[in-house]
Amino acid sequence: MLNRIELKRGAKALTKSARVSAYRITLIFLLIQAALALAEDYVGANEGVWVQVGDMEILVRSSYLFCHPAFPTPVVLFVSVFVWLLGCVLGAGWVLYHLGVRRGKVMPYDTLFEGFGFAGKIILLNVLIGVFVFLWACLFIVPGIIAAYRYRFALYNLCENPELGVMEALAMSKAQTKGYKLDLFVLDVTFLGWSLLCALTAGILTIWVAPYVQQTNLAYFDAIKAEKGIGSLPGEEPAEDDTFYPDDRF
Repeated sequence: MLNRIELKRGAKALTKSARVSAYRITLIFLLIQAALALAEDYVGANEGVWVQVGDMEILVRSSYLFCHPAFPTPVVLFVSVFVWLLGCVLGAGWVLYHLGVRRGKVMPYDTLFEGFGFAGKIILLNVLIGVFVFLWACLFIVPGIIAAYRYRFALYNLCENPELGVMEALAMSKAQTKGYKLDLFVLDVTFLGWSLLCALTAGILTIWVAPYVQQTNLAYFDAIKAEKGIGSLPGEEPAEDDTFYPDDRF
């Protein structure tokens, strides 16, 4: 049984005690994401775009900055895809930072860019998750939501052990989240108030809230791994022959 209050309290304390400030690295991550969003906005002549920071989103408005016709459609598509790809890899770097903090390591600011070392897997993982969630959502909205929770830990598995195959990371996440999807949903509900406050402060509060949310998710990740014995536990190095063989990969 997961103790949500204790896990959240521990995550908050861990975030505050990080030797390389979690708030500063989140600010850097947020500024990079905002710059990418503005570049995409400029090319598409949009009024605003959503910037993803972990499990949170903030709206970047820029219609007052750019007053010009949109670029040709192929250019807009290329830039949009490029920005999305960079966002996936940088998002993995942000996860790597928080994983390292949770393991008691000193994580420098350039950890944000360590995802480029296995960018292909990160991108493929995000594509597959998007496809699977979309296909389930085509049946009905609820199966799509369930699928999103099913693959919630896939990126964590891959960041923790980049030697994993993409399908293996997905399968591990499916096994790990089995029986815990409702717990994860309730966890998300408890953060709705914080999300509202972030929106009311034009995203500024995200600098402090996003690391707390990320560490709480990782606390759930570690707790579920410990209960189920699926995945590497903190302090353990993945064994070379420690392969996960699921009965059903999807």
